[in-house]
Amino acid sequence: MRLVSLVFLILLSSIFTGCFAEEENEFDWADPIVSNCELNYDLTCVILFQGTGTPHHAVVNPATNELWIIYLSGIVKIWAEDQLIDAGDLTKIVNRCHTEQGLLGFVFDSNYNSTKQVLLSYVENGDCEGKNTSDLVLASAKVFDSDNVIDIDTIEILKRVEQPYRNHNGGHLHSIGNGNYLWGIGDGGSSNDPDANGQNDDDLLGSIVYFEFSDNQVNPVMNPDSGDSFILHYGLRNPWKFDVDQYERLWIADVGQNCWEEVNLVDLENKSNLGWSDKEGFSEFSEEDGCNEETWSNDEEYTDPIFVYDHQNGNCSITGGYWTNDPVFSDGGGFLFGDFCSGSLWIISDNNDSWKETYLGSVGGLIVGFGEGPNDELLVFFWTGEIIQIIH
Repeated sequence: MRLVSLVFLILLSSIFTGCFAEEENEFDWADPIVSNCELNYDLTCVILFQGTGTPHHAVVNPATNELWIIYLSGIVKIWAEDQLIDAGDLTKIVNRCHTEQGLLGFVFDSNYNSTKQVLLSYVENGDCEGKNTSDLVLASAKVFDSDNVIDIDTIEILKRVEQPYRNHNGGHLHSIGNGNYLWGIGDGGSSNDPDANGQNDDDLLGSIVYFEFSDNQVNPVMNPDSGDSFILHYGLRNPWKFDVDQYERLWIADVGQNCWEEVNLVDLENKSNLGWSDKEGFSEFSEEDGCNEETWSNDEEYTDPIFVYDHQNGNCSITGGYWTNDPVFSDGGGFLFGDFCSGSLWIISDNNDSWKETYLGSVGGLIVGFGEGPNDELLVFFWTGEIIQIIH
């Protein structure tokens, strides 16, 4: 089915571009090109909502079973009876001076039915002049019982991460139940990881944070021999999205820079170093060297990705991703992800004790996230505001 209003715009610098994102450069929008949704395996696309804002994540409210959709601008909406109803306006506290800033993460408290609390991850509002290096913050807020709307006056900042540059904020939040959560944080920005944050496990930049939320406080879950006690995994460039499957394996889509976009598979118990910026994908990272397999690294200090792809065929930046148990894609489930620029979709699934990636086709470009509706609808979110459902 033709995705009528989806346009393909290639950013020269954005949250999602791997090889194009340079903090010191200005960016321009390319001329729009109308694209099609062309999927294999009898899959097709249906537009649920036309473009407005930039939706990128969705979470089902455990009390009402309604889908709450998160927008970069700071707006939160509820999908109810084929309409989008306002559930929160955080635009006054959220920074949108740069394309990579905004409301980046949202989860319901594990005890939401009693606490009516949500957790938010966003870049704090600040002056757009100059470097505009506003902090990434983790905050809590309460939801009004009467009208199902976030009470902005109840927002409390729980933890903040100083951002040396405007890009590579990460910010995704994921609840794993029992009051425990994951928070993805980028390496702090610019290009080439100039402050070597990725390889510093005493600094939250470039990591997956593992924390417990209780009594409006956050505490670390890990008790590592070294490094910051909040850090579960480090050596990441910009973990835009990740998910946990039913086997408690953590799937991370990490945005690359010069050469490789990657999918990492790790667990929730053992701390690991995923390599950035000593590595990009399987290769040793170099600011000057080209992209070739002769520089592949075999250093056992690092945990290698399970899948990488390059920047050919219009690809530029990975957008994760979520784990689906839909048997249409795989009998045993799989991790779904795509490329921001090309709109290509893949799924990685288990194939007789080895991982197999399957190309599903293209949805046209500018993918910023995936989600699941209250009735297991498979959703795709676009930079230009469209929300589509993939059906079979």
